[in-house]
Amino acid sequence: MSVLRTIAALALFSVSWCLTAQETDTLSAAAVYGVKTRPVVRAAEEVYLPQQPVAPQQVAAVLQHFTGVQVKDYGGVGGLKTVNVRSLGSEHVGIFLDGIQIDNAQNMQVDLGRFSTDGIAQISLFNGQKSRRLQTAKEYASGAAVHLTTERPMRFFGSGGRFRLRGGSFGTVNPSLMWDKDLGRNLSLRTQAEFLTSNGKYKYPFFDTTLVRENGDIQSLRLEAQLFGNLRRGEWDIHAYAYGSERGFPGPVIRRAAGFPFSAERQADRNIFVQGGWRQDWTDRYSSSLKFKYSNDYTHYDTHPEKNPMAMPYDLHYRQDSGYLSLAQSYVLADPWSIDLSTDGQYNALDSDVGQFVTPRRATFTGALATRVAWYTFRAAAHIVYMGAWDYFDTPSAGGWSRENTYRDAWMPSLSVFWMPFQWLEIDAYAKRSYRLPSFNDLYYSQMGNSSLVPEQAEQLGLDIRFSERKPSNYHLDVRISPYFNRVSNKIVAIPTSSQFRWTMLNIGLVDVTGLDTRAEAGINRGDWFLEGTLRYSLQQALDHSDTDSRTYGNQIPYIPLHSGGIGLEARYGYWSLCWDTSISGGKWSRTANIDDYYIKPWSISDASVSRLCYLDNLNTMGMVPELTIALNLGNIFNTPYQIVQGYPMPGFNALLSIELNW
Repeated sequence: MSVLRTIAALALFSVSWCLTAQETDTLSAAAVYGVKTRPVVRAAEEVYLPQQPVAPQQVAAVLQHFTGVQVKDYGGVGGLKTVNVRSLGSEHVGIFLDGIQIDNAQNMQVDLGRFSTDGIAQISLFNGQKSRRLQTAKEYASGAAVHLTTERPMRFFGSGGRFRLRGGSFGTVNPSLMWDKDLGRNLSLRTQAEFLTSNGKYKYPFFDTTLVRENGDIQSLRLEAQLFGNLRRGEWDIHAYAYGSERGFPGPVIRRAAGFPFSAERQADRNIFVQGGWRQDWTDRYSSSLKFKYSNDYTHYDTHPEKNPMAMPYDLHYRQDSGYLSLAQSYVLADPWSIDLSTDGQYNALDSDVGQFVTPRRATFTGALATRVAWYTFRAAAHIVYMGAWDYFDTPSAGGWSRENTYRDAWMPSLSVFWMPFQWLEIDAYAKRSYRLPSFNDLYYSQMGNSSLVPEQAEQLGLDIRFSERKPSNYHLDVRISPYFNRVSNKIVAIPTSSQFRWTMLNIGLVDVTGLDTRAEAGINRGDWFLEGTLRYSLQQALDHSDTDSRTYGNQIPYIPLHSGGIGLEARYGYWSLCWDTSISGGKWSRTANIDDYYIKPWSISDASVSRLCYLDNLNTMGMVPELTIALNLGNIFNTPYQIVQGYPMPGFNALLSIELNW
């Protein structure tokens, strides 16, 4: 098998080299090939943030309004927030920023709480396969994918910017500044800075009394710079990012002796990365895309036993480095038929000062061969992905480096089709196999690791049926019905313990997920008036089918509600905007044993916002009229007590005032 794996990897690299080495077509005539611009499968849901009257503060707040998505939120501004799509688990969901994955080999938990919507133009969710040209191999390999697309500079000449100040409940103060500059010679620059501070204190009911959430504060700073360049038949960009935070972990709410805090755990994070890409149409038929990323992560976790004598004494430091390179190539054989080849290489290293902690290293190769045909009314795409990962690690107690039993690999095929029998009806369908490796923490971290974990594999089947009727000057109606089935073998489940930093990892041998996502959206436009309503509903039956003799056989797996949904309303009149959203979640369990002790009650919460746009005509310069937007966001209006994660109460009523100036 090792020989076959080596041959497969060399073959993909060889084809990649041959495609790259072909001669450039010097013909100047430009042909428009439909296959280049027609996606095979549309995003399940997407939001274009510049069109939102009041953009949410965090990416997680946008995703929680998508059907089939659960955001696991531990409460407060600084609480951990991870995303789960159709019961696949957060580690099976790829989070991509401009086509490059945001990943973490240490725990594979991408905390969406640290990603602001400032500077993000579009958020898209793909349940099956994105099926676009010039994707990275990692994009093909993800079970589900959330794509974040950064906003391009607002000004095409001169300079401009945006200042935003948010503040309100929990002592939250959140200023941000963005500045764009046209540098000439087809170059433009965008810089951003954002600061956030919050004390994280909010009241919550506890049996027959009311307590205040402690140790939930956060202070963070984000700095970014992006340079964009245009070439003849091509473009490139470089993105530098730095983020630092210091926060408390409030811990789960349990009965303890008077005088002891619930938690004194603290965590400091630092994340730095530089990524970029270069896309070029070399000829009318052949295009390529090169992407790269280097990231450095640092985490300091401290339990402060001097403040909480009940805590285990930990003072841990983790340092992670990651390097990534991707080459994607596409060739139009004959319109509308194209073929793509993507090859990715990545290296991850993790070091720690934990006693007896291994220092793991992982080299990963991912290759994808894809083909697609794209007529106007019918499109189809197929691909096969090969992923191989080599792990090796230093175990001090074992006397050095080890490479035993550390190679894991998988083949992942996929097929997607699109059919539009009528202008008002579109049908998407997909079948896909995806695979995810255990993280370093899953395998090697002594406080939570489980060396017997095996990789997780998912088989996915899905269908999207879309009905639409549009009259741009009057109204629109869109309805989506999406049944699906996922079978997850050796599902890796993370169960929180007494800390957000330490988890219990286990494999559930077989999970069958049968689900249905539905969404209906209708809007009407009458002069200065615009009114839009949205209904969403998700059914997810995620059952443990591992062992027929087990007491948990046929039980719903942890943290997946059978029913969830919501209602959204938006009204605009002139420069005024009013939004209302009610989110509903059915009951769920926090453990595989579906008993009363682990039951999390159903809940329903409502949020609202109102905003006013003003044009500052008296400050008109060079034909640019500055815009001032004032918005008030009200969360959990009815002060409903609820929990998303057992033991972690969510905030009650809260308010956030936002002032934004664009010039």
